[in-house]
Amino acid sequence: MPKRRVAQSDDDYSDSSDAYDPAASSRKSKANPKRARTGTVSKRIASKKRTQDASDVRGTSDDGDSASRLAETRPHPLSVHTIADSEPIREALLDWYSGVHETRGMPWRKPFDPAFNDEQRAQRAYEVWVSEVMLQQTQVATVIPYYNRWMAKFPTIRDLAASDIETVNSVWKGLGYYSRAARLLTGARKAVEEFGGRLPDNAKNMEAKVPGIGRYSAGAICSIAYNQCVPVLDGNVHRLLSRLLALHAPPKNKQTLDVLWRGATVMVEDSTCPGDLNQALIELGSTVCKARDPSCSSCPVQPWCLAFKYQHNSEGQSEGATLKDAGELVDIEELCVLCETLPAVGLVTDFPMKIEKKKAREELDIVNVIEWRRCADGDRWFLLVRRPEGGLLSGLHEFPTAPNVPVTISYPAQIQIANAVLSDLLACPPQDGQDGSHAGTSEDCTLGESAGTECSSSRTLRIVKTEPAGDVIHVFSHIKKTYRVQWVVLEGGGDEPPFLTPLAPSFGTTARAKGRADGTQKAFRTVKANKTQENGRSVAGQATWMPLRNVAGANIGTGVLKVWKRVCTLWDDNARDQA
Repeated sequence: MPKRRVAQSDDDYSDSSDAYDPAASSRKSKANPKRARTGTVSKRIASKKRTQDASDVRGTSDDGDSASRLAETRPHPLSVHTIADSEPIREALLDWYSGVHETRGMPWRKPFDPAFNDEQRAQRAYEVWVSEVMLQQTQVATVIPYYNRWMAKFPTIRDLAASDIETVNSVWKGLGYYSRAARLLTGARKAVEEFGGRLPDNAKNMEAKVPGIGRYSAGAICSIAYNQCVPVLDGNVHRLLSRLLALHAPPKNKQTLDVLWRGATVMVEDSTCPGDLNQALIELGSTVCKARDPSCSSCPVQPWCLAFKYQHNSEGQSEGATLKDAGELVDIEELCVLCETLPAVGLVTDFPMKIEKKKAREELDIVNVIEWRRCADGDRWFLLVRRPEGGLLSGLHEFPTAPNVPVTISYPAQIQIANAVLSDLLACPPQDGQDGSHAGTSEDCTLGESAGTECSSSRTLRIVKTEPAGDVIHVFSHIKKTYRVQWVVLEGGGDEPPFLTPLAPSFGTTARAKGRADGTQKAFRTVKANKTQENGRSVAGQATWMPLRNVAGANIGTGVLKVWKRVCTLWDDNARDQA
C-alpha cells in the first residue's frame, strides 16, 4: 500500500507507479521522437567502450581508489539489471513479511481468502482501492483514522456511488489532495452504472475502464483482492528494485521504467500468493529499504542486492568489480546504455539515481474574507464560494479569491478586487467606497428587484471596514501560494445576509433564499479575470453565506483554514472564541 509523497518520508508508502507510468513516457516519446533517443546510444556506447579500453591499460585490481572508480564506471551488460532466479528472493520476502504484516495495524491489510465468493472479493477490492487512493502522498499513520471513518460512512461501493461530492469532501476533509476523493466518487458511480456495483476483476479492464486507476493501483487491487499475478511499482518498489538491480538511470525515463516493471513482473509471475508478495515488496521499501538510512543489515533480500555489493566493494571489503561481469570485456551490442556514471564513493543510497527537483512555481492570490452583520453587534455571516469540479481543490469552499495576481499589485487595486467580488455576487451590492455614501438603493438595484428582494435607502448596505490581515503561505506539490488576505465588513441592507445573485445562489442560509435553493442548484457563472489581473477575481461556482460558528467546520482546505485563523487574529478574544 503506497504513500504518494513528493518528498518521500521513510515511514510511508509511496505510490506512484500511477505517476511512474511507462505509457505516459511513451506518449512523450512519440510526441518528440528525437528527444526520446536519450543522448544518442552510439555516443554513449563509444564512451563506455573508451572507458573499458582505458581500464584494460591501467588495470583494476592493484590501484585502490582508481580501481574502484573504474569498476564503477566501466561498461556492464544490460543483463545485470535482470532477476535470473526470483524463487529464493520470493521465499525470503514472504518469510519476512509473515512476521511484520500486522506491525503497523493497517485495517485494510487482510489475508487473501480463497473461499470468498465474487461479491466478497469485490468488497475486498473496494476496500483496497480506498486505501490505495488515500495513501497517495499521505503517511500510513495519518490514513488509518480517515480510512475507518470512510468505511463507516461508505461501507460499500454502492453507498459511495449514492453520495455526493459535498458529503464525500466532508469525510475527506483534512486529508488533502481532494481530487482523489472526487476520483473515488466518479469511479464508484461508473462501477455501479456499468459493472453491476463491482470493480473489474482483472488489472487490464480495471486500468482501462475505471477513472483514476492507473497501472500501479490496478496491480495492487487485483493482486490483493483477486489473487491475480500482476506487478506493482510504486515509489517504494521503484527504489527497492533500483537497488536490487543496481540500476543507476534517470528514474522516470521509459527505458528505466520498462526495466523495473519487468523486474516487478518476474517477482510476481506464477506466484501462489501475489497479493502478499506485492505487499511485501511495498512494505520492505517503506520500512527497511528507505530513501535515507536504509536498514541493510536487517534486509531479507540483502544477499541478492547489487547496490549493497557495490557499497561493500567501495568500502574495500571485497575484491573485484561491483557489477557482475563488469570487469570483463562485454559485447558492444549487450552493453547497458541506461546507467549514468556512479559516484566514486559508493553507497546504497546512490540508487535510484537522483534527479534535480523542479522548483514549485510561486503565485500570489488576493483572498477576500467578506463578513456581513445587520449591525455592529449583530450575528456575523461570512461569504464562501464553491470551487468548480475538477482541478485543484475541486468542489471545496473558499473565500472569494483573485488567483495569480502580479506581485506588484497595489493596495488600492486590492480594494477594487473586493468591490468587484461584491458586485458579482450580491444582488444589491454596495457601491465603491467604504463610507457607504454611494451604497445601493431601491432605484439602482434592478437585479435585486428581479430576484424578488427588497432594497430600501433606510436600510442601506454599506462597507464599514476593509482591513489587511497579512500574508499566509501555503505550499502545494507544484505551487507555492502566498494568500494576501483582506477582511471586508458589510453592515445593513436588512435583517438577513444580502441576497446573492441568481447566478451564484445561496444554499438556503436565509429565509428568502430557501424557496429558491432547496432541492435545486441553479446555474452559475465563472467570472473571468481581467487581462491585467489588477481587477481579476476568481468567483467560480456557487456561493453561500455561512454563520461564524460554522466556517471552520465547512468543507474548506488546509490553506483556507490558515486564512481563516489569520483573520481571527484581528478580533478580540470573545469573537475568536465564537469562531
